[in-house]
Amino acid sequence: MESREPVTPAAQRDLVRRGYDAISDAYRSDDGQSASSSSEDVSRYAGWVEELASLLPSGAVVVDLGCGAGLPATRELTDRGLQVLGVDFSAVQLSRARHLVPAAALVRADMTALHLRQGSVDAVVSFYALIHVPLEDQQALFPRIRCWLREGGYLLAITGADRWTGIETYLGAEMFWDHADTATYLGWLTDAQLEPVSHRYIPEGDSGHSLILARAT
Repeated sequence: MESREPVTPAAQRDLVRRGYDAISDAYRSDDGQSASSSSEDVSRYAGWVEELASLLPSGAVVVDLGCGAGLPATRELTDRGLQVLGVDFSAVQLSRARHLVPAAALVRADMTALHLRQGSVDAVVSFYALIHVPLEDQQALFPRIRCWLREGGYLLAITGADRWTGIETYLGAEMFWDHADTATYLGWLTDAQLEPVSHRYIPEGDSGHSLILARAT
């Protein structure tokens, strides 16, 4: 399908919200399996969360931006004894998350408008959510994340690996994406005083994303 863009960033965000309201069950079943990924999908998330949890103190506070229905990342985080705040703006996704991950605190909000106390969290994660945020808003979000993090706290996020933007039909609904390339993300993080610790390419079919770990300095 030919890519195109809505007129405004607000329209782009609304397209994503309505899209995930419509495809929530198709995107992720109650057992955490993804309709669009391989059977290794859930264990891959578990590995990412384990990697992060090994860096955090017991009972650390973690914010999951774009938590969706809470599976598998939010549940993986709570299962490790972490205090998790899940954030999503899809009412359908959050309704399911309240049932599927009762140990997590949940709030319905646009991540770009979220307000948290300075230095109040130990880590922020965002898996396959930033890539649905208009690029200018992504860049502006990183300094805000740095403000929420205590010094030495971590951000673990899936970002784009290559520059691309557009709309395509995804699981039956129109969906918006906006990616910078990995080098651009690393620069934005450094500028926001989030020092990149590691990054690696996550292949997915004919394309892929980047998984970036950064530390608040």
